[in-house]
Amino acid sequence: MYITEEAAAADAERISALENLGILDSQTSEYFESITRLAMDLFDMPGAFISLIDRDRQWLKAKAGFCSPTDSRDHSFCTHTIGNGSVLVIEDTLLDRRFRDNPMVTGQDKVRFYAGAPLLTRDGFAIGALCVVDRQPRRLDEAQRTRLQELAALVMAHIELRRAVGHVDAVSGMPNKYQLEEDLKEQSALAEGENRVLLYIDMPDAAKAFEIASVLGVTVYDDLIRGVARKLSHLFRHRAIVYHITDARFAVLSKNAETAEFIDFVHSLEAALQEPLMDLNVPLNLASFGGIVPFRLCPQSYADAPRKASAAVNQALIAQQRWRDYDTQADASQQRAFLLLNSVHHSLANGAFQLVYQPKHDVHSGASVSAEALLRWQHPELGTISPAEFIPLIEKTALIGPLTDWVIRTAIRQTAQWHSEGQRIKIALNLSAHNFDEPDLCKRLGAICEEYGLEPRYVEIECTEGVWMESPAILKTLQGIRDLGMGLALDDFGTGYSNFSYLQKVPATVIKVDQSLIRHVHTNERDQRIVRSLIALARELDYEVVAEGVETEQSLELIRDWGCQVAQGYHFAKPLPPDAFIAHVREYAAA
Repeated sequence: MYITEEAAAADAERISALENLGILDSQTSEYFESITRLAMDLFDMPGAFISLIDRDRQWLKAKAGFCSPTDSRDHSFCTHTIGNGSVLVIEDTLLDRRFRDNPMVTGQDKVRFYAGAPLLTRDGFAIGALCVVDRQPRRLDEAQRTRLQELAALVMAHIELRRAVGHVDAVSGMPNKYQLEEDLKEQSALAEGENRVLLYIDMPDAAKAFEIASVLGVTVYDDLIRGVARKLSHLFRHRAIVYHITDARFAVLSKNAETAEFIDFVHSLEAALQEPLMDLNVPLNLASFGGIVPFRLCPQSYADAPRKASAAVNQALIAQQRWRDYDTQADASQQRAFLLLNSVHHSLANGAFQLVYQPKHDVHSGASVSAEALLRWQHPELGTISPAEFIPLIEKTALIGPLTDWVIRTAIRQTAQWHSEGQRIKIALNLSAHNFDEPDLCKRLGAICEEYGLEPRYVEIECTEGVWMESPAILKTLQGIRDLGMGLALDDFGTGYSNFSYLQKVPATVIKVDQSLIRHVHTNERDQRIVRSLIALARELDYEVVAEGVETEQSLELIRDWGCQVAQGYHFAKPLPPDAFIAHVREYAAA
């Protein structure tokens, strides 16, 4: 059939209006199903359906009764309806040369009567039709034709309302995360137990997206996202529904239960995904990262599958892999981390955090007159949580502020109480590198000491050595701590950064030799050479030297001979609760 340029341009506008509604790839709707059943009842017809006419195919959105229209636009009755622009009635298909050879007429459906009302947008574009059919010739009077058009208007109103209430992304025009949730709920109700695959795809990744938006501008970036949406829709056409989840994240939901076949197809797209995006003036190569989640439809799928897909794509980003299958163990770790972080405030308020105190001993007299305060967490659900697990998590969030305040306040209050009982204990507190960025840290330390009546000289702040210390603002804070009269200890010395040049800048008073060097020093000659050299250099620079991880008498004798002044470790005691610690102090004082 010859199509004029004017007709082709008009159809392109119509298709654009259809795509902007974001309904092509969506699941069927119970509302649409109810409209088709209502149409059958109102017109006493054995079949009814709703279809949308795309560029080269017909999309069936709902049907009731005997009819089973094909995907072909060329064989679609509704193609003629949208061209007609008003209700189209074919009283007897065998008498109409346009339809007498149509597969719906000659095939098993044997359609003899057809009536279709166009679905008209507010701008007048006919995007599809609401249709009724029969196996025998029929007629529709004017009142019935009007009623059919009114039903079609209800369908169109629902489509536009769906967009208005947030089921379609405003930039891409694609169904969004709310539509994905709705579709998963509907599929679970209709096909519970069937297998599906959900993909999450970041294209481009967040870092690249920010760079493009910053350099090319938001308008160009939006055009880019629309281009990605079109590319993914084309790649997964007929196989899956594509959704726009967030800024540059898309979801793809498989349409059938053949999960292995679909996953093989996904991996076959490697070359296509690497092809540059040609929608903009400058071709762009966009890296993409995807998470793959096979799952079984169930009432929880609407929440569980997207959560797992999000975990999988995040794992792909971390590993810089094109595709990453959902990993139960990695997801469990992420969920545990999320649970821990969400529990911090509650645990602080309800006494789940405690401080224990590891004694520090003078290597010559054996007396214990100082301690390191160490944080412990007895989680109400998960039990004992290792500091090696929870501290790195908390340090990455704003929770480190209130947790550090609790540690400082609790330790200083306890130390002040010991002083009131005649035990002049010096307390060492570990602070995170992030704490030293807080502009009021020194002020808070001084205020808490004043509140509990503890002289600042009985407080020592420990911080892990590193390049972060060379910042002018950090150095000012460190000097502020010294100006209060508090000690400043460099923790874990001898591992990691260990740049002696910065010692000239950092106003430290104590160097703590890392336990990894001390633990086997009595048997490892290389460790002996390192530790002996570190102690000698630190003493030359007038630092007090503390050895961590002393576990044997042999180790203690060696570090004492080399000039170390203070030791802590399991050779003396494990970290102890307050009462046990003070009993330990008294025991060694008596000895």
